[in-house]
Order: sequence, then structure tokens, then C-alpha cells
Amino acid sequence: MTASLFDLADQALDAVIAGLEARHAEAEGVAETLACLKRQERPHSGVPGFSPRQDPACRHLDAGLAAARQVDPDLGAALEAIAPLLDWHRIPPHVPRPPEPFMDDYAYTKIVGPGGVYPGDDFMLGLFIIGPHQFYPDHLHDAPEFYWLFSGPSNWRFAVDAPWNVKLAGALQWNQAHLSHAMQTGEVALFSLWAWTRDIAGDFTIVGAEGKAPLNSPPAH
Repeated sequence: MTASLFDLADQALDAVIAGLEARHAEAEGVAETLACLKRQERPHSGVPGFSPRQDPACRHLDAGLAAARQVDPDLGAALEAIAPLLDWHRIPPHVPRPPEPFMDDYAYTKIVGPGGVYPGDDFMLGLFIIGPHQFYPDHLHDAPEFYWLFSGPSNWRFAVDAPWNVKLAGALQWNQAHLSHAMQTGEVALFSLWAWTRDIAGDFTIVGAEGKAPLNSPPAH
């Protein structure tokens, strides 16, 4: 019998829980993320309110899923099963005036949260792609944010003038509420699990003002 989308979502969420508990239970942000995951209701009633949709940036998905299998084979397999069945979006509406090159190299989707398989309870979890040689500008939001990076290296900074930190495949990143952060990719696309653990309806701010720096322009070092 073919597994339903709900079954595949359950397998993916269970694999996230198992992987974090086995490898990263003491890491910053993991306890809060796990608590949200474990209390999340997973009703198998009705039909998800979306149809599968791919995005131009999903051309990087196969490589990202292969990288996820290297980081956590069980989770990688679960994500490989569900990723093509999700609703991928090319850019969130809060990003001001994104140029076309960036729009074609950015995609995100939700397993939990509004528009996801499960609606969530002030909680979102999904997958995230930024293509090679892209810059996601400094931004902050009310929601605390968790990343589990499956590919790398990628560069991260936590203030506009802060030095860049290199994150390798398998790394975790916990962004506390209102912490400014930016990401930059090199030769390899960034593929990651992400979660917002509360205050998901709060503000999102691009630091430095509306569209002053094109999103695909590399920052000055």
C-alpha cells in the first residue's frame, strides 16, 4: 500500500526527533525544538490544503537530499520520500524587491505550520534551499529559529559588521529571537531543516532598510 502524505510527514518528523535526540540532545535550541515537535498534533483527517509544487530552486534538491543522507541516513531517506510532495515557495512575501537571480535560487516549504501538512500550534518546521553564490541579507524576527544544516560549507554572521562563521554539513544553528543574522553560500547550495518555535506571527525585519543591498550581491568583507 502506498504511504499517505500524512504517513510520510510522520516518518520525517519522527526521524528529526530521533536524529536530534541521538546526536544533538545537548545543543542549544534542541530542547525547545524537540518539545514543540513532541507536542505537535498530527491529525490524519481531511486533505492537506495544497498540491505539490516545485520551484526553480528545487533543481538543487537532489544534491541537498544526497547531502542529508550523509548527515543522517534515516532522516535523509524520510526527507527524500516527502520533499517532492510538498508545496515549495520561491520567496517569502516579507523580503523586499528581490532580484530575479535570487528568486530562482531560493525555496522553502513547510511540513508543520500554516500551509503545511499539519497546521501547527504556534510552530513551523520545514526545509530550505539557497542556491550557490547567493547572499541572504541581515534580518531578524520575533520567532526563535532552529537550523539543521545538511550541506556546506556556508557562511553565517550575527550582526551586520560581525565576522563570518563557516558552518559545515551537519552543523546546527539556533537563532534567538531578535538576533540579526545573514547567510552566504559558495560553491554548494545550502539545504537545511528549519523551525520557528514560537511567535510565528510576529515581525520580520530586513536589517538596514528596504532593499538597499540586492539580495544576490556578496557583502563586503
